[in-house]
Amino acid sequence: MNSVNLIGYLGKDFEVAYTGENKCYARNSLAISKKFKNSKGNEETQTSWIPIAIFGKTAETAYLHFPKGSLFACSGELVSSTYTDKDGNNRSSLSVIVHKFYWVNSSKDNKNISQNKENPTQSTQEDKINLDFIDIESENMPF
Repeated sequence: MNSVNLIGYLGKDFEVAYTGENKCYARNSLAISKKFKNSKGNEETQTSWIPIAIFGKTAETAYLHFPKGSLFACSGELVSSTYTDKDGNNRSSLSVIVHKFYWVNSSKDNKNISQNKENPTQSTQEDKINLDFIDIESENMPF
């Protein structure tokens, strides 16, 4: 079973594009921090940045309602990919494909949350976004 559940803070505004088939695609990074005591007994914080990707209407909704710094809870699957960097070296990476996300109330973020809490990942007609079309070939996607 490949299932991942994450809660963290968005590191930037979602980057949104559309595939050649006009399917919405949004990317971001999720900061997940943990506190621990080092060998000297001092408290330290370690932050991991997890790349995430969302597709379809779920991507449009995330783009509209979750700006940089928002607390973001999601579930999805872990995927690995390989690619060749600009220097010709083979590289690999891990990311999370988000299938669902959840509205999480926090006192410091999510001020523009939609009123639609029963089905949060479904956008309404008025939620449609108007972006320039960017053609992304499926072989250029990072997974």
